[in-house]
Amino acid sequence: DREAFLDRARRARLTWLSNPNNPTGELLPFDYVEALAGVTPGILVLDEAYYEMSGVTGLPLIDRMPNVVVVRTLSKAFGLAGARVGYALAGPAISGALRRVRPPGSISVVSAALAVQSLADLSGMRDRAERIKTERTRLQRELGSLGFEARESAANFMLVRAGRQLAPVLLRSGLVVRTFPAASPLADFIRVTVRRPEENDRLIDALKMAPRPGEVAAS
Repeated sequence: DREAFLDRARRARLTWLSNPNNPTGELLPFDYVEALAGVTPGILVLDEAYYEMSGVTGLPLIDRMPNVVVVRTLSKAFGLAGARVGYALAGPAISGALRRVRPPGSISVVSAALAVQSLADLSGMRDRAERIKTERTRLQRELGSLGFEARESAANFMLVRAGRQLAPVLLRSGLVVRTFPAASPLADFIRVTVRRPEENDRLIDALKMAPRPGEVAAS
């Protein structure tokens, strides 16, 4: 509930917004993010871990709203999940505070070297991000044609309403998907990662033989 979130932000010292959201992939529009930054008396952290796949950022807000911080990671589009490298973008006051509390040696020499190397190849990263977006569109279309509800996503994954019986079926085909607890609002969904075309084709082929939501899987 976006209005409820805005209301809670009015009383918050720190508001953290993942945009796009994980695990839904939902992307909130810039005007909503701007409104959120305007109503909160505290700091607004915009987690843009999937920015390279969404193309929408709150970065322009920093110049006129000193309470906004944008955090990003090199774990996704740059493929450096094991290196654990990220960065924050903020105005002078918050940047200075972060520098004062950052411990020495917060990342390893190896991770720093990998980050520098990756950042030197922005064109390669952008090419990978474009391929992911192309495959994301194709995968959503293919899953929809098979009768599955594949939610629109601005990240490198998507939610698919598949029923709780589908994950074990896919596992028997060597495909691992993320599931959610039975009490979760997402209990009937799985989260699938958008991968290379041939890997996405494996998922599509497996789903062609899989039970649809409401059907009973064969034992």
